[in-house]
Amino acid sequence: MIPQGKSLNAMLSEGEIPAMINPYIPEPIVHGDKRVARLFPDYKAVEREYFQQTGIFPIMHVTVIKQEIVEKYPWAAVSLVKAFEKAKNIAYKRVANPRITPLAWVRSAYEEERKILGPDPWVYGLGESNRKNLETISRYCHQQGMISRPLPVEELFINTDPEDGGDVDHV
Repeated sequence: MIPQGKSLNAMLSEGEIPAMINPYIPEPIVHGDKRVARLFPDYKAVEREYFQQTGIFPIMHVTVIKQEIVEKYPWAAVSLVKAFEKAKNIAYKRVANPRITPLAWVRSAYEEERKILGPDPWVYGLGESNRKNLETISRYCHQQGMISRPLPVEELFINTDPEDGGDVDHV
């Protein structure tokens, strides 16, 4: 836990924590603090090479619902996934428009990402790419002694995609 009155950015700068994972560029890096640096200076090249070698593009977020809610409202998981999918598609359409984002090479970056990662790098559900990601992290957790055995994906998640064998009635 972060002590009261402290921030992760300050703790990182002062060496109180060795590292942090954050979707934003840490303030010390933004402000040029030489005590803090990225673990991988050319992180994009490292991520691209890892993806090309393994086919894994790490999952950034996982949506969870309490089991009791799924049991009481079996349609809730599928409805939530459909809502997120619709929102993602709206975001994709928006970012594909070079007039929306005020970056000079946004279209080039968009096209490069799609060429490398495919049409949907943030695919939802338990399809092949996410299954591979989840099985890999389960294996790593077991290898590092964090769990007693690798957990099958089916024990962790319900499949909400009927085209992919999903069955919300079977939880």
